[in-house]
Amino acid sequence: MYEIVEREELHIFEDLSVVHVCCSGTWALRSHVEDLQELGDLKSIKQIILDAGKMEKLSSAFLIFLQHLQQLSQKAKIPLVTTNLPSGAQRIFDLQQAQLPQQVKKPTPDNFFYQVGVVVIAQSRTFYQALKFFGQVLTAISRAVVRPSRRIWARVIPFFQSTGVEALPVVTLISALVGLIMAFVSVVQLERFGASIYVADLVALAMTREMGCLMIGVIIAGRTGAAFAATIGSMQVNEELDALQTFGIDRISYLVLPRVVALALMMPLLCIFADVIGILGGMFSALPFIPGSMTQYLAETKKALGMGDILLGLIKSFCFGGIIAGIGCFQGACCGRNATAVGQASTTAVVQGITWIIVADAIFALITTTLGI
Repeated sequence: MYEIVEREELHIFEDLSVVHVCCSGTWALRSHVEDLQELGDLKSIKQIILDAGKMEKLSSAFLIFLQHLQQLSQKAKIPLVTTNLPSGAQRIFDLQQAQLPQQVKKPTPDNFFYQVGVVVIAQSRTFYQALKFFGQVLTAISRAVVRPSRRIWARVIPFFQSTGVEALPVVTLISALVGLIMAFVSVVQLERFGASIYVADLVALAMTREMGCLMIGVIIAGRTGAAFAATIGSMQVNEELDALQTFGIDRISYLVLPRVVALALMMPLLCIFADVIGILGGMFSALPFIPGSMTQYLAETKKALGMGDILLGLIKSFCFGGIIAGIGCFQGACCGRNATAVGQASTTAVVQGITWIIVADAIFALITTTLGI
């Protein structure tokens, strides 16, 4: 027997495999939840009986005690039997019993097949959402082409500044260094055969067909793709996307379409700029190690390059721009409702953007090789 305060009593005693809990008094000051620790090990217990016949007045403290006792019995999987409960407490007890979830036996988290199933289901849902999102983007683009509007271009033009002009410094630096590195590596190998002048051919073809558009794609994925995801993700956190939907504004046409169009159009221009900077960087780094002048180097570059090589790089960069913008906007739209989710969306946008532009580049390489382009 535990006498807590005046006129407040809690009796807990065991009778073989049955635990009797007797309550009396008003319980106006304490809920006596801590006294349930006296029950100890319940493995040998088959039933808990709660007797409230001597309760003088129902209070919130007793309801808290009843809830904890009920949770304890559910956790130990022991039936709880109540007797002489006040009518109000009995109704609350019955309501809680009706709302308690059924104990469903789930596979253990350590089960390999269970974990694989969880991953497959999650990825399937993400894939479905992505298909739906990109379908909506394509639909919005087709509507804009069929029925062009000044309002669309009014939203697109500001993104030319952020996606193109402001990216020129880092594009210049990376392109010059890539061209320089390729020239150094090439001249070391080609001078063994007395063909150092062909460094111009290698640098020009590599920059226009592969390295120019690919390096620009990586840079823009880390810079602009993450920015798109963070911006739209912040709007999701602040419930601005819900507000647009409430006002009947198409979020795809208003937020996603301008970004996709702007980046897709700016990427070929950045690619041309990167190609020129890369070729010039390779030329200035290779001239001290090869015979001939700058005029001969540029003439060899012009001889090696064809219009098909330049167009291939521009087409790749156009596709890369659409992929990066689409993934960045999709991750932002699927962002959670907290600050951590915004950071995760930005990181995922960068990783997936780089991954998919490399996959797209591999597909382009397979197609061009098969067609002999």
